[in-house]
Amino acid sequence: MAKTKIVLHAGHGKTGTSAIQSALAISAEALLKNGINYPIDPNERQRAARFEITSGNWKHNPTNSLSQQCIQLAASNIPGYTVVLSSESLFWHLPEFIDQKDQWNDAVEVHVILAVRELEEMLSSEYQQRVKRHGESKPFEQFLKRRHFISSHHKKAAEVLTQLSRHNIPITLLNYSRHKKTISQRVFDAIGCSDLFPSKQMSDLVINRSLSQKELQMLMMINALYYDQFPWISARLSDALAKSLPNTETQRSRISPQSLEKLYEKNDPYLQIINSYLRAEEPLTVHQTLEKDLKTNNPAKRLQKIRQEEEQSVKLISQTLLEALVNNPAQRLCNETIDTLIKTSQADDTPVHVEVELLEIAKINRPQGQRLGQLLERAQIKKQQS
Repeated sequence: MAKTKIVLHAGHGKTGTSAIQSALAISAEALLKNGINYPIDPNERQRAARFEITSGNWKHNPTNSLSQQCIQLAASNIPGYTVVLSSESLFWHLPEFIDQKDQWNDAVEVHVILAVRELEEMLSSEYQQRVKRHGESKPFEQFLKRRHFISSHHKKAAEVLTQLSRHNIPITLLNYSRHKKTISQRVFDAIGCSDLFPSKQMSDLVINRSLSQKELQMLMMINALYYDQFPWISARLSDALAKSLPNTETQRSRISPQSLEKLYEKNDPYLQIINSYLRAEEPLTVHQTLEKDLKTNNPAKRLQKIRQEEEQSVKLISQTLLEALVNNPAQRLCNETIDTLIKTSQADDTPVHVEVELLEIAKINRPQGQRLGQLLERAQIKKQQS
């Protein structure tokens, strides 16, 4: 009996998976007509096709291992058709799945597609995701110190690649940092359906972008102020930024030269293993090739563009934050938070429109405050005069 070919697109995280899954969802019918089955719930498919953030078409089931699921898919699949599964979660379950090859090898022929990313870029993106979704309010370097400067994704990728090679399982390894704009197309190439890629719908698409430095600073402050009471606040703000300002230029999180040096030293063994599987002309940066004291010369036009984008981001964050909190009048802020809002509004580097927004939020939660009312009135006059 012929084996069923199953392609596992295993991410990993922050390597364009949302865009890839949107492309697969859009092309699901065309793929099926051409012998490629991308099994997905209709509602989930519609969400992905609308470019909403989804988790792909595979979900971990603690009572049904990936090995068992693949065997079941092979049994129910149309003969001769290829099955494609896509999920960032697959990445973390691959080691166990590979070790269980004896269980599925007679029924399934596996091909793994995996993307990796530059070390500093990957950790910056992972950190920003924590700010956007999980209330992170500590600086990037503290985030790295908590992880002892180890990148779990690069460590696991090195382990997975070694296992795949040992078990002679085919793999397509992509350097996402070199192919950000074409990563979805390259996954379709690896599956063997290049001509079915929905290039028109995917052209210049940005899904779940990272943050600019100004956006990151503001969300960290908001997380520190509000996350305990409103755990949805950072996700709502970051979603509004991604949806309304998708083309804002993003930047990596800042890191000191000393921490950068330590970061590459700690992860060098994993990067060396990964590079041994990547194309020779597209390696990840390792400690030996790290450029030190790199200085960026920003042209005046770029600096002006960044300033304009910062103003747009600040305005959108202020509006979204005010609407979110006003629409939840039952959830009042505590006195400590209100005091912190007032203190932040009076900082020397707080823009006047942000000062007004912060004081308005404080006033909603402390309507009888006379001093607060005076500060707000003064800030409103200052805003009108500016």
